[in-house]
Formats: sequence, structure tokens, C-alpha cells
Amino acid sequence: MTKAPSFSPPAMALLALTMGVIQLMGHAYAWPFWGSMMVLTVIGFWGLARLIFVPSFVTAWSVYGVSLALAYGFGTLNTMTSGYVDGSAMYLVNFAGPSSLGRALGIMELIVAALLYIGHIDPIKTIPTEPFTDNERSATLVMLVVVCAGTFIALATGQLGFQGVQNGASDSALVSPLASLVTSTLTPATALAILAYGTQPSSRVRTVVIVLCVLLALTQMTQGRRLLMFNVLTLMMAFFAVRGTKGFFTPKIIVLLVLTLAVVAGASRFFVSMRIAGYSLPNDATLAERVEGAVDVITRPEQSGLNEHLEQNQSTRTFVVGYVGELIEAYDKTGRTTEGDLLILNLASAMPTAIWPGKWRVIYEIGSDESACHASLGMAGWDAANTVITEGLCDFGWTGMLLYPLAMAGLMTLANLAVRRTNILVRALVAFSTIKSLLGVEGVLTGYIVDLRNTAVLAIAAALLVAIFNWYQKQPLVIHHREQRALRKQRLAELRAGRP
Repeated sequence: MTKAPSFSPPAMALLALTMGVIQLMGHAYAWPFWGSMMVLTVIGFWGLARLIFVPSFVTAWSVYGVSLALAYGFGTLNTMTSGYVDGSAMYLVNFAGPSSLGRALGIMELIVAALLYIGHIDPIKTIPTEPFTDNERSATLVMLVVVCAGTFIALATGQLGFQGVQNGASDSALVSPLASLVTSTLTPATALAILAYGTQPSSRVRTVVIVLCVLLALTQMTQGRRLLMFNVLTLMMAFFAVRGTKGFFTPKIIVLLVLTLAVVAGASRFFVSMRIAGYSLPNDATLAERVEGAVDVITRPEQSGLNEHLEQNQSTRTFVVGYVGELIEAYDKTGRTTEGDLLILNLASAMPTAIWPGKWRVIYEIGSDESACHASLGMAGWDAANTVITEGLCDFGWTGMLLYPLAMAGLMTLANLAVRRTNILVRALVAFSTIKSLLGVEGVLTGYIVDLRNTAVLAIAAALLVAIFNWYQKQPLVIHHREQRALRKQRLAELRAGRP
């Protein structure tokens, strides 16, 4: 009997590679462009299902490959099929020609192919699946409480604002350490709690964990739609990693998933309403003022233009390949790069001021990603959808465009490798941090490095917590009380059984 072909990662990598070569050879024609969109979209949703339901598939490489496929494949397809399907469709959302866009999409396919194949052969699987010890579970609860408290303190004091704005206490140019720390760790901490308590029987402690997880999830409503979506995806990966897919189609799980989708959709709409409300509020408006304004926007969608804004945003905002095409077109004309200025800028931005006080001189000299890159390529300046790929192109041309995303996935892999011999709490924390970071394609190097830096701080704290709990449990008095408690339980069981 002939075995049916399986959609394995190498097969999908080969598909992306083949379509990428075809796209680059026929970048001036329309049909390879549509074919590339479809191939990347299929790979993206295939990979997304495997990320959620197959923990052994999850590596830093595969997460980033699937994220890129969805962003540049499905994102492009969404725009092109949302009223932008005529011959001039591409020009309505960007200034690049079809040839440049075709090459951009072809190179994305090569990058996705490389990431999927490397992820397949990489032995370092990201999500640990062995059970937690009681001490590790107790340390997880303590960490969840601390992260939850820190998040609400940062929100209440204005250190963490709308859309993730992180305000320093004394200088607007400085970032609040507390806000930076909780922004990087609230999703990993929530996923860690699900992994630790997902299969535990109902108890007061488990109820407390659920309440804390819900509270942390609610705070994402103020931070951004994409962050909320990445948070939900990360938590689903943790949930199915610990619970498995057995009994997936039970009514309880289906209802839970439907409710999750409904909440995410409602939260997304509410976030956009807060942003629209902010147009008529001062820059330093509080979250309470934005929430009040959002309620008014939602209750009067015709006057506020909420529905039109959502439709336009969902149609055009996903065309992130457009900016890559614009950079390629400008690079073709000038052949110039920043020669590594953006890499230096990101390293300086990620470095704490206490360690490098003079970093501001470098930051002010280079400016921003757009100002440095666009000036080098002879482009006008505007706020663009920067990614690691666009930074690589601006820094070192085609070489940087190909190597930067591979280097980023490699850096995240090294982070997981560095904690490979530690306890499951530390490994899971680093794992979910790298997953959360790599799910977000639209981000500069600074964001990834800061996430790793903040996760390292929390990982050290987690290791110390576990060590403290282990030390405490080994104390003679604690051992004595534990033995006496076990004897009382045994005696009570014997009495209930009717034995003298």
C-alpha cells in the first residue's frame, strides 16, 4: 500500500524554495506574485496549526518562519483581495513597482524556506513538556503574582501607557525599567502559569492562577491588537502543550475557543475605539479618559467613523511587503546602504543607560531607522513598518536582508540553549519569551534584544525562587512537619476504613 505524502516541514520548505526561485525569475509578471501569496499563506496557516498542536515542531526558527509566511503571504493576499485587485492595486498602498514587490516576496520565500528547514533539523525544541515539581509550581505562582502586581502598578502610575508607551519617571527620553520589564514578561509569565497548572485538579490555588491570568490578559487590551493576538497564540501553544489534543473536540474546549475568538475580536474593536478617541484628547490623556472616549466611539460608530476606519485599516495595514518593495526599488537606484548604522543604533538603544551613559550621542547622531535608512537611499522620511528584514536591507543590502532574520532566529535559539540544563521553570520562561518575540514580525532589533535582556532578569529571579523553595523544603523542621502531616493523613484514612 502506498503511503500518502505528508506535509512535513522539509516538504513545505522545498515548496517555498521552489516558488521563491520562480518568483525571482518572473518578478516582472503578475502570476508568480499571486502564486507566491498563496504559497506563503498556505505555509503560514499550516505552520500555525502545527505551532499550536505539535509542540515538537516549535523552535525559534519555525516560529519565525511561520510568522514571516503569515505576515508577508496572508497579509499581502488580504490587501489584494480587499478591494485592491485591479491593475493599479499595489500603488494604492505603497510606492513600489510590481517588479520590486515581486522580488521582495520571492526573497521572503527563500527566508521562510531556510527557517523551516533549519527548524526541522534543530534538536533544541523550545517548549518543555515534562511535569513541574511542587517547588517549581510554587515559584511559578509567586512570579505570576509579582508580574501581575508590577503590570498594574506600571499602568496605575502612568509608566506603562496606551499602545505600550513606556514613560520614564524623570525624563521623557528615558524608558521606565518597570514598564519595560512587565511588557516583555507578562505574556511569558501567563503562558508559564498555564503550563504549570494546566493539568492540576481544581483548587483554590488554581482558581487564583486563572484569575491572575485573566487580569494579565485584560491589560493587553490597552497595548495593541497585534500584541493581544500574539498573547492569545502563545497561550494556546502553552495550553495544548500541557493538555494535548486528546479530547480537543469536546464541547467545553470548543466553547472556550469560541469565547476566546469573540473576546479577541471585541478587544480589537475596543482598542481601535480608544485610538480614535485619542485623536480628540491631549497627548497625556489617561487610560480612563481613553476608555470613556472609546465607549462613546463604539456607541456612535456612524459619527466616529469606526467601521470605515476598521475596514480601511484591516485592508491596507497588512500590506507590509510594500515597504520592503520600496526599499528594494530605492536600493536598485542608489546602491547605497547605511553600512551597519542601524545595527549600531539598535544595540545602543537596547543597552541600559547605566551601562552605557554615552549611548545617547550615538542615538542622536544616527536618528531613527527611517531617517538613517531613507537618507542613505534618497527617500523621503516617514514612519514605516520596520522589520529585521528591512533593517538588514538598509544596513548591508541583499546580504543583510537574508542574514539578519537568520541571525535573529539563531540568537533566540542560543538563548534557549543557554538555559537547557536549568529547571523547567526557567526553560519554559525563556521559551515563551522567544515565541512571543518572534511572533511579532513588525519589530526592530532593539525590541528583540530588550525582550531577551528582560527575560534574563526574570529567569535569574525564577532560578533563585526555585533554589529558595528547594532549600526550605530540606530544613529539618519542615521535613518533620511534612512527615507528621503524612502520618495524620494515613491515620485518618485508616479510621475511615474502620481499622483500629
